[in-house]
Amino acid sequence: MKDKRGEISTQREKIMIMKRGIRGVVMAIVIAVAMLGVSNTAMAQCSCEIHNVPHNYEVESQRRNIYTEWGVGIGATYTGIGSMSTTEVSLAPRYGFQGHFDIAVCFGEHFAIETEIIYEGGSIDAKWRDLERRIRTRNVDIPVLLSARFWNNRLRLSAGPQFAVKSSGEYSVDGDTYFYGPVTPTWNMAAGVGVRISKHLIIEARYICPLVDSVNQFGAKQNEADSGVEFTTRCYKIAAGVTLLF
Repeated sequence: MKDKRGEISTQREKIMIMKRGIRGVVMAIVIAVAMLGVSNTAMAQCSCEIHNVPHNYEVESQRRNIYTEWGVGIGATYTGIGSMSTTEVSLAPRYGFQGHFDIAVCFGEHFAIETEIIYEGGSIDAKWRDLERRIRTRNVDIPVLLSARFWNNRLRLSAGPQFAVKSSGEYSVDGDTYFYGPVTPTWNMAAGVGVRISKHLIIEARYICPLVDSVNQFGAKQNEADSGVEFTTRCYKIAAGVTLLF
């Protein structure tokens, strides 16, 4: 009987110890939750810079990292004759048009790498002897520009190489089509300035300078010994337009 009573008392002591342990764990959880609530309340009421974190902090932090810009634009171009290797042919540039698709990879708020696909159409009036024709020009250009942004992204300065993927000119004489040659060479340098007038609109002007000469030919073939004039030119371009950002 004594052994049974001893076993019962031992079991009761174990149960009492377990109950005390459970109560202690519950009390610790309650105290931790209470402390956490008090801490959050204090941080919400605190006005110091350390604890006063805006709700859009995560969005602003992500925007300061790498993000992209997309856009489309239209504009006008002017092709000027910088130099020619002959005086037999006279060229009179005219205004043209362009459309472009833009993408920029932005590194923070002040720097970006921009590239575009530009389609450009225009014309040049040419004269050689008694032959006067309007040369139809077509260009597909891809610039790769380093852009610096200032004044809360309202002012943009850009510079870099511009590659003429396709550049050609054609004219007709007596129903036959003749090839004039490229208006701009493959290798060019571009520099521009842009002003952001609203959240989605940018007005930009750009100057494109050729790095090498273009080989051109003008003049209809009058006989077997006459094939016109072959010469070289350096044509610069000035472009201005508006871009819509997505």
